[in-house]
Amino acid sequence: MQQEFDGDYYFEGAYKWLEQQLGFYPMFLAVGSTEDDIRMTGYQNQWRRLLVEADNRGDDQHKKNIENIVLFSYRDLPNPDGVFTDYQYWHIVLNSQHNNYRITEREKSWIFKSSWSKSDWLRHAKRNPHSVQLVVPFLDLTAADQITVRNKGTKRCLEGIGFGNVEVRGLRTHPQ
Repeated sequence: MQQEFDGDYYFEGAYKWLEQQLGFYPMFLAVGSTEDDIRMTGYQNQWRRLLVEADNRGDDQHKKNIENIVLFSYRDLPNPDGVFTDYQYWHIVLNSQHNNYRITEREKSWIFKSSWSKSDWLRHAKRNPHSVQLVVPFLDLTAADQITVRNKGTKRCLEGIGFGNVEVRGLRTHPQ
């Protein structure tokens, strides 16, 4: 099923390349449980005050425009059809617009590491936080083991529609 791109225009070509490789439109999940792993999701960006910095000035985020991101977490892989990728080498694809996303077989092997087992990927993620992504075709949000939100209002809203295990948790915008 062809999915319409609804993200940052800059990444559209990379997502389409990955869709061609995997046979499904990609949904990216961070693998791991550290704060560094959570940062791969962008969850912490909803507390940023400065959105854009250009010409030594920034546009402050107004309260009414603040993103309200919800983080769904799973103890085990949420989708058996998922494919692991190496986050550092995924940047090869992100930066390949200039050559029309012509990725060599060697570069693909760095990204997908097809000889690695699930336990190899999980061990790598544990030893190297912020390094592994799982790409899935779909995600069952009702199967999440933990749901993290930015405020009590969002928590009440999610609990009101039947979600459990919702906690309010913030992250610093800049790690120390």
